[in-house]
Amino acid sequence: MYNKILIIKPSGIGDIVHSLPVVYGLKELYPESKIYWLVFTRFENILYNIPQIDKLISWDRFGGIREYLRIIKVLRQEKFDLVIDLQGLLRTAIISFFSKGRHRIAVSLLREFSWLFEKPIEKFDPEMHAVDRNYRIVKYLAGDRVLPEPVSFLPWIHLTEKEISVAKDLIENSGFKIERPLVLFGVSSRGEHKIWPYQNFIKLINEIVKNYSVIPVFLGTKEEISLVKKITDELKCEYIDLTGKTELRIACAVISFCKLVVGNDSSLIHIACALDIPVIGLYGPTNPSQVGPYGNKNVVVFKKLPCNPCGIKTSCKDFRCMKEITPDEVFRYVSQYL
Repeated sequence: MYNKILIIKPSGIGDIVHSLPVVYGLKELYPESKIYWLVFTRFENILYNIPQIDKLISWDRFGGIREYLRIIKVLRQEKFDLVIDLQGLLRTAIISFFSKGRHRIAVSLLREFSWLFEKPIEKFDPEMHAVDRNYRIVKYLAGDRVLPEPVSFLPWIHLTEKEISVAKDLIENSGFKIERPLVLFGVSSRGEHKIWPYQNFIKLINEIVKNYSVIPVFLGTKEEISLVKKITDELKCEYIDLTGKTELRIACAVISFCKLVVGNDSSLIHIACALDIPVIGLYGPTNPSQVGPYGNKNVVVFKKLPCNPCGIKTSCKDFRCMKEITPDEVFRYVSQYL
């Protein structure tokens, strides 16, 4: 029995979402335990309103060595019975090592020499989804006990009534009653190579609205406003553009009103999966076996080339894997949902 458990998973949004079932599984396994989560301050609100998390420990990513040492000191004072490193990077492995946790375990994907400070629970499987890889920690602790699978805990993100109300007002203040189905289009991503050509989104959306009575919705950061505008300028329909107008929790609430999400490999589609909203994910550079939209409701449109996966820091300038996905192909999948 572990009375006090720490999960180390400070970033990023999609990776944190893929780790959420661990909290639910741990609480199922150790219902009396207190569960803490170490997270970068900029990402902590994705973890709000989850009753299974007893405390968040905020880490200022830009606080330098002084903040790093402060975090280690805080963790040592907490005297955790179990420390779980789900990040698998050198900085988190060192924190785990110096936390003075009575027991320490790590996910199978260890990088940046983190293996010098901790040992994974099993050998890394490149075809295992990140959700399942993280959840293997819980199964490892459970031994022979059978636990629910991650999908059984959906939705993983829990919104407040106020957040839902604010999102509803945003949608309706855009001139629409929530009567026609909303379809969210995630047109951006972290890395240009993961972005489906915006001209394809234009063709797809115009074809969808020609055949179905839906309202396209756009969300994103302020940096994505210009990309979204390239698309909306060519649309032959009404739409809701909330790009740069919502903070993360409200964006999640907007997604919760959508019937379907179509988008590139990005935090938006992973949040949608965590809210149990159907997703059509457009994949090329990344391996959907590892980071595809998780769950039985979802579909991946994927053009596998010999160079896949090429990672975040690719030198590719062609982006052929994304260009080979056609609007007609995606539309056929959309039709199955609408």
